[in-house]
Amino acid sequence: MDYQQLITFIMEMIGTIAFAASGAMVAVDRAMDIFGVIVLGVTTAGGGAVRDVILGIVPPAMFQRPIYTIVATFTSCIVFLILYLKKEFLQGYNRETYDKIMLVMDSIGLGIFTVVGVNTGISHGYVDYMFLLVFLGT
Repeated sequence: MDYQQLITFIMEMIGTIAFAASGAMVAVDRAMDIFGVIVLGVTTAGGGAVRDVILGIVPPAMFQRPIYTIVATFTSCIVFLILYLKKEFLQGYNRETYDKIMLVMDSIGLGIFTVVGVNTGISHGYVDYMFLLVFLGT
């Protein structure tokens, strides 16, 4: 694994953790059980499944390298435990802190996955298709 692949992998892991935490926080806020929290956390983190299907990468990266799904599941469980044991984090003054953390997690995940999506499109030979790259980034 060269440095570019290592940096990309680290960025993907940070984005996966951020989006899994964001999805899990929404699920806990909606009073879902542990299974719902994990499903929403893994779905939100995604591992670029839609991006990979658009590019014709079969199976998507989240199934080729299950580390993405494992990390998203683990992160979702941790968020569930923290917010389930400390329900006061979702009430009163703590609600403002919760909302700020959600905003930060969404921003980190969005920024990282935008770069990774465009980079994946370029590395698969779609450098001349700007609209596709923009779509992959969003």
